[in-house]
Amino acid sequence: MKARRVDLSEIQPLAREITESVIWCTVTTVSPSGEPRSRLMHPVWFWEDGEPYGLVTARRTPVKVAHLDHNDAVACFYWSPAHHTAEVDATAGWLDEHQREAAWEAIAAVEPPVGFDPAMIWPDGPHSDDCGFLRFDARRIVATRAAETPLLWTAPPPAESSGERP
Repeated sequence: MKARRVDLSEIQPLAREITESVIWCTVTTVSPSGEPRSRLMHPVWFWEDGEPYGLVTARRTPVKVAHLDHNDAVACFYWSPAHHTAEVDATAGWLDEHQREAAWEAIAAVEPPVGFDPAMIWPDGPHSDDCGFLRFDARRIVATRAAETPLLWTAPPPAESSGERP
């Protein structure tokens, strides 16, 4: 079924409903040799200023680092038992130490089960040696209720960065 192109304001309610009810998604990266690798992750999505982005707690494993150094594109896929789906294609980047503190606070401020206290993973806080956060900047979102026409949003071309965000 062909998707219907929509503005972010139209797709956001359905995409949020699906991502916030399913919570965990399959995230796929691509290796330097072109092979895909999928893993389950728990992005917390923020929908500010027309630029949706997700924050994800993630250890800097050698595989993730190599994949994202080679190709910063990720594909996130959510599926509910009712066959509602959300797909988010995004650009991923590791957050620096300063940004990790802000991401930690942002994720902890969201109500569970979407948000959570990252201290359950890193009891020593955002400065723990293996503590890492990724930011996913959404470039394309497809949200679909079972048997309905998919909604499709595509981000406008990237503009110059106006400042640091988590």
